[in-house]
Amino acid sequence: MFEIIQKGGILMYPIIALSVISLAVFLERLFTLRKSNFVPDTFLEKLSVYLEKKDFEDAKNLCELQKSPISEIAREILSNLDLPVTRLMELAEDVGRFQATKLDRFLPTLQTIGNIAPLLGLLGTVLGMIKTFIVISEQGVGNAQALAGGISEALLTTAAGLSVAIPTVIFYHIIRHRSEKLTIELEKATAKIINLIFKEG
Repeated sequence: MFEIIQKGGILMYPIIALSVISLAVFLERLFTLRKSNFVPDTFLEKLSVYLEKKDFEDAKNLCELQKSPISEIAREILSNLDLPVTRLMELAEDVGRFQATKLDRFLPTLQTIGNIAPLLGLLGTVLGMIKTFIVISEQGVGNAQALAGGISEALLTTAAGLSVAIPTVIFYHIIRHRSEKLTIELEKATAKIINLIFKEG
């Protein structure tokens, strides 16, 4: 493995670093982006009981104890019940939008890695071909071993760049899909909270 990295040249090291970052971000996002972290069912059930009874004080206390994006949204709504309904809806949207930004954390990182990795591979290819042409200009085409060194460097960096970029793009779309699903869950839960607050009787 180390021999392959050496043959690929110096650009293999940043490509490997990008692969480690990509995998670390993907695993962290998989662990973090779970419904139980953003819209916990137990919290919603307890909150619904309080809101059904119009017990807004206990509902607010529950929100203080439970730290999650939906509890932050609920707490903000319950702290501003004196506002007109339209303004309260706008406030809920603003807070929800802010909480939703947590869902997109590190997505730009994956996108950047997906774009940079193949470019680094391409740069390695160009450098490898330059070395090959230098050998040809100095020694002719008779030195097969020297020619093979430049060509192998060109091919290895291309393969390494693509090997990082392809799974990173897949990681990006998996995380983005999960983020979008959680955004919908947050919107549904927020709508339910508002409906329960203003439900008659």
